[in-house]
Amino acid sequence: MGDLLRLDPHPTARNAAVAKTPIKAGSTIMSVPAFSTCLLLTEKGRRCDGCYMLKSEAVELMRCSGCASSWYCGTTCQNREWRLHHRKMCKHYNAFVASGQYQALTPHDKVDALLLSQLVADPEAWGTDRLTDAGRTFLNLLKVPRLDGFVPPLCLSRAAQTAGTVALAEDLYSRFGNNNFILHSHLTSYAHGVFPLASRLLNHSCVPNAACKYMLAPSEPVRMEVVALRDINEGDEVTIPYLDPALPFQTRQDALHVNYGFECGCRLCTFERRIERVPTPPMRGAEELRTLDAALRSFSLGDISQDVQVPTVPGSFERLPAVLLPVLHESYLPALSEAFSKTSHEGPYSEAIDSGLTLLAFYVMLYPPNYPQIGMHALELATTLWNLTCTDASAMAGADEEQLKRHAKTALDFAASVLQNFGPEGDNGGPLEEVSVLTGMLAEQ
Repeated sequence: MGDLLRLDPHPTARNAAVAKTPIKAGSTIMSVPAFSTCLLLTEKGRRCDGCYMLKSEAVELMRCSGCASSWYCGTTCQNREWRLHHRKMCKHYNAFVASGQYQALTPHDKVDALLLSQLVADPEAWGTDRLTDAGRTFLNLLKVPRLDGFVPPLCLSRAAQTAGTVALAEDLYSRFGNNNFILHSHLTSYAHGVFPLASRLLNHSCVPNAACKYMLAPSEPVRMEVVALRDINEGDEVTIPYLDPALPFQTRQDALHVNYGFECGCRLCTFERRIERVPTPPMRGAEELRTLDAALRSFSLGDISQDVQVPTVPGSFERLPAVLLPVLHESYLPALSEAFSKTSHEGPYSEAIDSGLTLLAFYVMLYPPNYPQIGMHALELATTLWNLTCTDASAMAGADEEQLKRHAKTALDFAASVLQNFGPEGDNGGPLEEVSVLTGMLAEQ
């Protein structure tokens, strides 16, 4: 359990991992290597199949001469992956991924099929003293079999798929099918992974006080680090999100029930459960929607004509007035995100500012403080504000350039505080480097 956590009883879950001592925001609560991971097919050839480093001038990838479908940054990763599972899967890989059985799977299940195949490639290891502490912890995870009895097909020879191996696959899938994590670099997914200790210790909340990030290093397995989003008091349970808290309430509940077998009773879910009906927001572009957006910005960010005010404690959604309840409708966030994404890349930038500030207000209202998505969006908003100051004066639609620069600096400072709390993660050249570059550009003006 380490120096920071202990297991206490929990009223509904198996246990609660609580803080043994006060934990400061930005602290690493736990750091564990992956037990098993599998690269997304879209990342094949772009990343090393062992350590997931991106192909670059500094990182050259060599292709497996057997299957020609796996790539490695060097012999360290290649030998490790060969020893663990690739020697059992190599010659069957291409036929397996081309099979109708595999092609009929969802993208998520395709990755899980390969991940499961890796786990059962050496079936004898599960019943011997070769099993690691992580493996023993994995077998201690609760089983949650799929209601439809589904188990992914295996990328192994027919001879290897004995009755014992198939039974082992069913047993392991009932544990990892609801416990694997989606690995990401700066919010961009690249793999699935199994981290048994994190699955065993950390319960879910839609208002978490911690979040997971994934550390990459050449020739080393991926590591998960769990970071405190805010100060955590001694005795407080440490929680992480199993899914995006910004998903609509019923979508979250359905996913948690199907995939994890429980109903969430966190503060956000309790608040949304009390709402009898979420009103439908006006159509995007309507004057009524512009009024709603402006009210949300004022509620979350204060008077943006002066300085953006960002709360530092969670729970602003619990103070949401009835007039703003339409922002919780399942159609509101997707439409707002699409509007910002389109205008922030294609222009007009002046329209992107309105939707970008509204999106920031939504994130601040819903997510807990220092949630990475807030920082990433604040950085994108700062970049959009900078782009607007660099356009032709006639395109600024009467906007005050100094005010835009002030807003850009405010958004950038906010992004920096959130992203520095979360710390570096994933690939090199990430958002913290972008913050540094944009800070220098603003300083030169």
